Amino acid sequence: MGKHNQLDLLLCLASTFQASQRWLSTQDDAAQPQSLGSRRCSATIVSSPSEIAELEPFVRTLVTDPGMLAPRFFLASLVVHRWEPHVVVVSRDQRVLGLFYCKELVLAGVRTRIAYFDDALGAMVAASPEEAGLVIRSAVELLLKRMFGLRFLVPLGRLAPLWSVQSVADLDFRRAEPHDHLELPRTYDEFLAKLGPCTRRNFRRYRRRSELAGNEFVPDQAFPDFCSAARRLFPKAAYAGDRGNFERCLAMIEAMPSRVLVGLRRKGGEWISLAGGWHIGDRTILLAQLNDRDCGRASISSLLRSYLIEALIGRGTRELIFWANSSDPLSWHCTSPEIFVAYIDSRSLPWRLFRRATAIVGKVAPRKLSKLLEWIVPDEGAKLTQLWREHPSHEQQRLRLEAHLPEVDR
Repeated sequence: MGKHNQLDLLLCLASTFQASQRWLSTQDDAAQPQSLGSRRCSATIVSSPSEIAELEPFVRTLVTDPGMLAPRFFLASLVVHRWEPHVVVVSRDQRVLGLFYCKELVLAGVRTRIAYFDDALGAMVAASPEEAGLVIRSAVELLLKRMFGLRFLVPLGRLAPLWSVQSVADLDFRRAEPHDHLELPRTYDEFLAKLGPCTRRNFRRYRRRSELAGNEFVPDQAFPDFCSAARRLFPKAAYAGDRGNFERCLAMIEAMPSRVLVGLRRKGGEWISLAGGWHIGDRTILLAQLNDRDCGRASISSLLRSYLIEALIGRGTRELIFWANSSDPLSWHCTSPEIFVAYIDSRSLPWRLFRRATAIVGKVAPRKLSKLLEWIVPDEGAKLTQLWREHPSHEQQRLRLEAHLPEVDR
C-alpha cells in the first residue's frame, strides 16, 4: 500500500479516536456512584495514588498479609508515565465489599480510555471468595461507562463473572502466554534427578567451576544494598531492557514484606549476577535477574538459579514462578496454566469505527506498531473459536473451556 494511502488511514484513525473521545465525554453520569444489579451495589472509581493508598486497612480486614493485593504493591507495579491507576471500590449498604484494580494505558501523554490488568497471579480483586464475582461484575459495568475497552489477563476460573457484560458490550477472548511455573520437590537431589542428564551435568559443572574461581553465592541481602548493587550491574547486564521497567521491578520488590534478594559475586566482591522477587506462602515469584554480559560463557544465569532453587527447597518452597517466563534449560521443566486475555469493548459507533480503522492500519503497519494496535483490535488468527476448529482433537479442552466461556458467534 502506498504512503499516501497509509497516511489517509492514520488520519482516519485519529479522526475516529477524537470522535470516540467526544462521545465518551458526554457520559458524565459515569463519574457518580452507580447502583449496579439487583443486589443494590454501588461502585466508585478512585484514581488518586494517595486515596488508593488509604484503602490498605480494608484489604487487611480480608488477609493479615495482603501481599500482591496491597494498594502499595499495585501502585509500585505502575510505570507512572505509561499508566494511570484506577481502583473500583464496590460497596453495599455502606459496607465495602471489595476492590478491583486496573490501570489505564497512556500513550504520548494521552489517556487512551483502555483499561488493563494482569490477574494471572490473583492480584486484580481484593474481596472475599463469596463476593469476588459480584465485585468483578459491578466493577466491569462501571468501567464500561468510563472506558472504551477493557483488557484483562485472567485465569480460567475468572472467566465466568465476565459473562454478564455481553448484554451491553462486545466480549472476546484470546489465549495469552502465562508465567512459567516450576514445581519444586522435597530435596535438591530430587530436583536434579528430574532434569535431563545433560542439564544435570551442566548444573554441577557450573557450580564446581564457580567455586574454584572463588565466586560466592549470597542467599540474602539488605534491600538498600541489593538496589545499590543492581544499579551498578544494570549498565553492563545482558538483556537489561528498559531503565524505567528496571526501577519498577525494584519498587515492586520493596512493596513486598517477604523478599528474595540473592546474588553471585566474585572473590573481590564484584557482583556478576543478582535476582529479586518475593515469597507468598510456599510459592516464590522471581521477578527479575541481572547477569553480567561478560560472563556469558560461565552460564551464570543457570548457576545462580541452581543456588536459588537449592535455598528455596531448604525453606520449604514448593513452587517457583518466573515472572513472564524462564529461559532454557529450566523452561523445559516448567508448566504453564491456562491464561486468557478478555477483550471487552463498548458498542458505541465511534469506538467501533475506530477499531475498524485500527484493524486496517494494523495490516500494513510495521511489526512494532502492529503489536501495539493489538491492544485495540486483537489478531484475528488467535481467536479461540478458530483454534478449536483447527484442532478438533482438543475436544476435551474445548468442552472444559466452554463450561466457562459465554456463547460467541462462530
